[in-house]
Amino acid sequence: MKVSPVQLAHVAFRRVYVEVDIEHMDPPSPEGFDAHAMFDGVMVKTEVSTTRLDDNDRRGIPYFLTLRVVVDNAPDPDNPDQKFSPYKIDVEVGGGVIVAHGAEHLGNPEDLASVNGTSLLWGAVREQVAGLTSRMVVGTALLPSVHFQDLRKEAQNKALVHDNAAKPKRSRAKKS
Repeated sequence: MKVSPVQLAHVAFRRVYVEVDIEHMDPPSPEGFDAHAMFDGVMVKTEVSTTRLDDNDRRGIPYFLTLRVVVDNAPDPDNPDQKFSPYKIDVEVGGGVIVAHGAEHLGNPEDLASVNGTSLLWGAVREQVAGLTSRMVVGTALLPSVHFQDLRKEAQNKALVHDNAAKPKRSRAKKS
């Protein structure tokens, strides 16, 4: 085991909202409740931001991240097989991470902060949702384990190139 070069310095929740969605609540199953399958096929939306802080920190480069996780069960008319969660969820968390000096050999420090820091925040959200729902009528909701590799600048650039290559070329003014 080694200590991670990305450390969570602090975490604070900005919004915590969890509600039983009676419209999409399934009747109890005789086989029992599967907390791990609750979000299979459910649209879980995330919003992420990463900001490098100007603070000098002897430990490394400080960043501030926010993560918002939303399950709103909004109907998608383009998806006839859409699945819904028995819970509506809207949780936003912010946290500071420090990327240790010397971690540049592992990758771009902002990528390390974005990918690993957001994963740390996801764990805090997952724990918060599990704790809140453990006393709710439907039972404990476990958000799935995820990764945030798509937040890497390289991954975003590749996706942008792929998206641009797949789209027909049109000339039109860009909004700024």
